[in-house]
Amino acid sequence: MINAQKLKCHARETGIDELRITTAQAFSDARERINEQVDEHLFLNPERWSRTSNRNFCDIHYQRSDARTIITACLCYYTDEPRDGSRPGDPHGMIARYTWRNHYRELRNRLRKLARFLKKEYRAMFRVYSNGPLTEKAAAQRSGIGYYGKHSIIVHPRFGSWIVLGEIITDIEIEPDQALPDDCGTCHLCMDACPTRAIIRPYIIDRRRCIQALANWPGEIPEDIMAVWGKRLYGCSICQDACPVNKTVKPFDRPRTEIGNVGPSLSLLDILRIDDKTYRTAYADNQITAAWINFPAIKRNALICLGHTGGPSALGMVREFTGHDDSIIAAAARWALNRL
Repeated sequence: MINAQKLKCHARETGIDELRITTAQAFSDARERINEQVDEHLFLNPERWSRTSNRNFCDIHYQRSDARTIITACLCYYTDEPRDGSRPGDPHGMIARYTWRNHYRELRNRLRKLARFLKKEYRAMFRVYSNGPLTEKAAAQRSGIGYYGKHSIIVHPRFGSWIVLGEIITDIEIEPDQALPDDCGTCHLCMDACPTRAIIRPYIIDRRRCIQALANWPGEIPEDIMAVWGKRLYGCSICQDACPVNKTVKPFDRPRTEIGNVGPSLSLLDILRIDDKTYRTAYADNQITAAWINFPAIKRNALICLGHTGGPSALGMVREFTGHDDSIIAAAARWALNRL
């Protein structure tokens, strides 16, 4: 069996913040939890979470029959940077902190270096993922990267939930780590902070009310949610901002990567002026232009943001969109115009 400490030492040299080991055993508990949430209709796209796809998501052997070990890793993205680039006449919409840059790709790059070391030293076969087709949070919890916060995000003891997760799936056996004994205790500040009350009970999110989930959903946003949407162009981290553990995290003095650098906010008027191709070219290599991102939803979000933050400079643009061919965009524009 491979010495895990040697592997972890090499991971630190590669710039990975934490590396832990677990077996490739199926995540039956996670599968059961997801099935229960599908039955409660808590997903925006329940067709994606069929019993078969959920089974594959929670058992890596359906993708890699030779898998014996899951090496889990995290990279902290927390920096102390200005969060709003708004200027007079140019209101900005906020980007969720985790996607200011493409930390997923950065972590994959670092994991690939580690995987090449595994292959050279131990002739290991491998696959590398980050934000990939397996239940990353369950793997991170079982390996001891962190524990589930009541907002359903993994909390690392040092880096809080300001982390992205990644994995190496390999055919070699490595001594596994143990899960952490920590949890949130009686704290429920994240639940209290959620403006839409999307955290309906500890660890369970009603994604039909979660701004993070709705930000890329192409449908019409309910008025009570638009009323508390605020300046969020893409994503939401209010539950993370409220977490006491996150408040103790020391920020890095510089970004961990420059891949897909978008920054903390984007001009709302610029977003409304450009088309899909221009948008994807301008912000390439970031999650906000990934293949699954719906650009009309981003325009809808921009209009909702303007309803909260736009001044006289936004009135003409918002009014123009009230007659848009896309009925969902037009509805958001009418709502924003009434607010303004």
